[in-house]
Amino acid sequence: MLASTLFTTTISLRATAAAIKVSTHEGNLLAGASLGGQWDLIGHSGVSAMHAIMRPFSEKVLFLERVQESTYAKVKGTSENGNGGDAFAWSTEFSTGDGKWRSLNVQSNMFCSAGGYLPDGTAVSVAGGQPSNAVEQGYDGIRLYKPCNGTQCDWQQNFDVHLQEKRWYPTVEALANGDLFILGGSNHAASINNDQINVPNFELYPPLPGPKKTVDFPFLTETLPSNLYPIVHLLPDKNLFILASTKAIILSTSTWKIIKQLPDIPGPPRNYPLTAGSVLLPLTPENGYEPEVLVCGGATEFSTQAKGVASCGRIAPLSKNPVWEMEDMPFGRMMPDMAHLADGSIAILNGADTGTAGFDRASDPVLHPVQYLPNEKRGSRFRVWNPSVIARMYHSVAFMLPDASLLVAGSNPNGKPVKYGEGPFPTEYRVERFSPPYLFPHSTIAQGEIVAWPTKIHYGETFEISLEWYNTYPENIRVALLQPGFITHSTHMSQRYVGLEIVQRGTKIESADANEDGNADADPLERNKGGLAEAGLVRVKAPATSGLASPSHYMIVVVLDGVPVVEAKWIQLAA
Repeated sequence: MLASTLFTTTISLRATAAAIKVSTHEGNLLAGASLGGQWDLIGHSGVSAMHAIMRPFSEKVLFLERVQESTYAKVKGTSENGNGGDAFAWSTEFSTGDGKWRSLNVQSNMFCSAGGYLPDGTAVSVAGGQPSNAVEQGYDGIRLYKPCNGTQCDWQQNFDVHLQEKRWYPTVEALANGDLFILGGSNHAASINNDQINVPNFELYPPLPGPKKTVDFPFLTETLPSNLYPIVHLLPDKNLFILASTKAIILSTSTWKIIKQLPDIPGPPRNYPLTAGSVLLPLTPENGYEPEVLVCGGATEFSTQAKGVASCGRIAPLSKNPVWEMEDMPFGRMMPDMAHLADGSIAILNGADTGTAGFDRASDPVLHPVQYLPNEKRGSRFRVWNPSVIARMYHSVAFMLPDASLLVAGSNPNGKPVKYGEGPFPTEYRVERFSPPYLFPHSTIAQGEIVAWPTKIHYGETFEISLEWYNTYPENIRVALLQPGFITHSTHMSQRYVGLEIVQRGTKIESADANEDGNADADPLERNKGGLAEAGLVRVKAPATSGLASPSHYMIVVVLDGVPVVEAKWIQLAA
């Protein structure tokens, strides 16, 4: 019955896709035309995917939902029996392998929460929303999903351990020591922040040492009212880039003082509810691990008639004289998700071109994903890909999976609970996979897989990866660590892409070498004088410092001549 409902809805949307307003975008496609990629429906999320975080060393994703009596999942439910149990569920564990899910038990409202990973791989959800008859208030909640080998892992919450402040729409970023930095928010549910509910401070999890557990941060008073879900990125010097409204600064993580004022980003405020997207561009050996922040899209004003912003700003915050380099996307977009891809490019997708973030406030969905190429010259960085037929509006998510495709899910723009499939933009439970064009290479391109790798590495360590490929010997290899982070409300917390230095590659051997007697040498390592005789072996160096990548779990991504390997592998980076 589930599959029938799922695919009937898909057919209906395909039949009515023309009714979704996309005409304002079509005229701009030629400016960055490169249509390609494929959309596939892969399952049902059970709950609306307002928040998402991957479970390390697996293909599973945790979806988090607000407390509402209109989800499909029940507390004892599974894909086969979604209505099992007596009460609604508000979180599920979704398998990207078979598209099935199981319900998780939630004790406090996760609505509008934030999160990340602890160094041991524990997924953390902090903050949330108001209480209900079903669960406790989640404003100061701390919920943990600890690594386990079984199939019945679940959220755990100790109500004696909680945040120092009640927070709605805060941001979390992993620090260089693995602690979680928790910034801002409001202490009550609201459409837009104000003096009465603003929380202008930050705290850590685990908590700061000493009696004072929060640090005052007047910057969040100066940037009212559009400063919820502030943009935060860990920089290689271990300090934090922070953008709220239009103002940007660098915050020291040793003194907790602002150490650098950056120029204001041109255009309107870029935080909730005029929601833009942001990403720390790939840190790679080629760019000397120089950090650059990219901020794209947003809304012109807090109005249902606001227009999507096309502008993107790019800044190198640690440069001597940082400035915002501005350029336009092919079309405007508010509430975009910006996700790292395996090849070092950025996918920009989801969102709308009219209205603002919030329930029942946006229309005109933007269905085309856009690729951003950081290494191209300004004016040549955008490519437009094939559209979905599903509108992904408020409360959508997107991020890269181990197979280098994008998982795309969510969309719950309806303030009042609606029945499944109702409304101009229904609450979505369908999960899509978008395969970028790099997954459809020419047959002569090297395609391969990782066959051996360490599951744990340390800073500065040189380690080996063993590869196999199916066609030609790859001339170019890229190796990187990628973490999707915790995703909600277009804010990708702790998302990171760190390119690794390739120290040595195995020698390309067409056939066995013959010795002076005419016989093949039986010892290739001896023949190669201690080098990597096997062509598939690659020696790479782990990040040198925790400023480049905090201690955590990452996917190790390998790209052969522009084509990702079949599956990235999970790896733990430890001090």
